[in-house]
Amino acid sequence: MFLYKFFFFFVLFILINQPISTVFHFGNNFFLTLVKLRHGVSFDLLAAAKCIKKSTAVDYFWKWLELLHAKIGFLIKFQDRENIFRIIPPVFRSSFPRLTAIVDCFEIFIDSPKNFMARAQCWSNYKNHCTVKFFISCSPVGHINFISKAYGGRASDVQIVRESNYLSCRYHVPGDQILADRGFTLQEEFATACGVSFLTPAFTKGKKQLSAEEIETSRQISSVRIHIERIIGLLKNRFSILKGTLPIQTVQHITDEVNDRELASIDRIVQVCCCLVNLGESIVLKD
Repeated sequence: MFLYKFFFFFVLFILINQPISTVFHFGNNFFLTLVKLRHGVSFDLLAAAKCIKKSTAVDYFWKWLELLHAKIGFLIKFQDRENIFRIIPPVFRSSFPRLTAIVDCFEIFIDSPKNFMARAQCWSNYKNHCTVKFFISCSPVGHINFISKAYGGRASDVQIVRESNYLSCRYHVPGDQILADRGFTLQEEFATACGVSFLTPAFTKGKKQLSAEEIETSRQISSVRIHIERIIGLLKNRFSILKGTLPIQTVQHITDEVNDRELASIDRIVQVCCCLVNLGESIVLKD
């Protein structure tokens, strides 16, 4: 339902002083973009439904995606600490009173690149497929506050965090708490860089068994950390374009290389989808 409301108000905002015929024309093209993101249908089907050429449908989609990225990209940002601590769910506050973020990585399937070097960089042993990987962070109430650029599926979670500048004091203040999976072995780096408590479930490596305290702490971390996986699931289920296998032209459009753009096409698609998720209701507070 929120997509329809967003569609209505966004078109009115962009075309506030335009003739009504122009509003309908651009509104239809914008709706085509939302359908592509929401359902992941092919451009052939969109072109047939709109009675236009496929190349025209492709052109409409990328132009409106650029506009969406420019107009609503500000929705992905860290909230003020006061607001986070004011509305943080009580069940979180009792265990993690200074919690500001929950982090994880997710992957999206892509077609195999023809270039062997690119194929090797995109191959994911975990998914057994060529993928692009993103690092994502959300607040305790389910607001996506950080999304990295796309990396090849071969990149490790730790590498992406380091190179995405998430360790910067720009995003964190001393005393913050961040929850992550045990694969993110970055406790010392976060503590050194910005004085943040980076909390992960305990490792059993080198131990016969965990102590009772470690088991309880790990249980508490896992029970809260699960919400980032719910956010990732919501992102993919709400925007089916992220669930299928994306063609290379969607991952890196030819105009990106020609214009030497900083962000690839897949970066803009994922960031716009994250912004639209932030416009919806929180699945954490809803519980």
